[in-house]
Amino acid sequence: MFKKLIIVIFISVLFISCGNNGSQKKDQAAVDTENTVVDPIVITVAEFTDKAGELVGELVAIEGTVDHVCAHGGKRMFIIDEGTDGRVKIVTGENMPSFNTEMEGSEIKILGTVDELVINEEYLTNWENEILSETGETKKIGEGTGSGEHKGGSHGDKADQGEHIKDLDKIKKFREKIAASGDDHLSFYSIVCEKFKVKEATKTE
Repeated sequence: MFKKLIIVIFISVLFISCGNNGSQKKDQAAVDTENTVVDPIVITVAEFTDKAGELVGELVAIEGTVDHVCAHGGKRMFIIDEGTDGRVKIVTGENMPSFNTEMEGSEIKILGTVDELVINEEYLTNWENEILSETGETKKIGEGTGSGEHKGGSHGDKADQGEHIKDLDKIKKFREKIAASGDDHLSFYSIVCEKFKVKEATKTE
């Protein structure tokens, strides 16, 4: 009887031990998954226009020359690759400092996520109403005043493509582009920056 009791206790301890080991392995697997580093997709400025639609939500690494930094808030800049027609919009991610206008002309490396902005009639109508509600005006499209400053509210900020023209005129142009495209919307792609590094200029003797 005593021997049987010892055997039962031994088997119980064995099962508990195995169960703890399995739990530890599962916990370790969870930690390993959380700490997995995702390698970014390396893309050039020249490739971005053609490939951006397939990379929405993906982490990418890109290099280029800072062509323009929007002085109004410094939340947007545009990079180019000399010798190509490519131009990529870069916006600051959460908790990131503003881009400095002194960066213009610098070579820069960027790590960020590809984002898509869909502009359709609903977007343009909301944008137009946002402008008119802020200014208290009731002017029609194309009759706005101003010198092309960014005064289009949140819709204007998101839609800005570095064209310093009046926001109401931008809306008019977007409507014309949508009509000419034969589609009901336009898609614009940008990179939400997570990290960036300005490359040091190569010294020449």
